[in-house]
Amino acid sequence: MNVMRGAVSFEAEGRERYIRLTTNAQVRYQERAGETLVDAIVAMQGEASHGDMVRLRRLIWAGMGHEGLSEDAAGDLIDEIGLAEASRLLGEAIRAAFPEAAKAEAEAEDVGGNAPAPAKLKAKPAAA
Repeated sequence: MNVMRGAVSFEAEGRERYIRLTTNAQVRYQERAGETLVDAIVAMQGEASHGDMVRLRRLIWAGMGHEGLSEDAAGDLIDEIGLAEASRLLGEAIRAAFPEAAKAEAEAEDVGGNAPAPAKLKAKPAAA
């Protein structure tokens, strides 16, 4: 982890880089993708989304917005470091951006091995 709060550092193209899912990164992702970063994370955790390269590349791109990369350049970085490493780094960046959720997940796993199911939100009644 980098000195900057929530930054996950790695080396690519011969220099140190980092991914950081700041508020601006989350907004950047949402504006481009039309979904929130949290929605993307949840979707990527599902079995059907295994190999969702569009989301992975866009999440990496959003987290590296401080460098002004294009999405294609973010894809090139993924190719350089490898898919498994890119996924690992993104996971670290997510845990760093949402430390409370990561802590709760770890505690739930310590207790019984299974995280509790999230509470369902109640739908608001439609306005008449």
